[in-house]
Amino acid sequence: MYQTLTLTRDNKVATVTLNRPEMRNAFNETTIAEITQVFKELSDDSSIRAVVLAASGPAFCAGADLNWMKKMADY
Repeated sequence: MYQTLTLTRDNKVATVTLNRPEMRNAFNETTIAEITQVFKELSDDSSIRAVVLAASGPAFCAGADLNWMKKMADY
């Protein structure tokens, strides 16, 4: 369903995990779109009472993906 995230639900708790460990979970256009989508989806689910934001790999998030930023500079 998602390319850069995983979503799990356990009872009333959803866990959204950034899943680009090879890039230290840096944000690119796909990650931004997917985070927006997943949180809209979760906000519409009245059974979810809490959301945990987690990350795979050794870093939570390195910020913006530099390759994506370079690409956007030429946009």
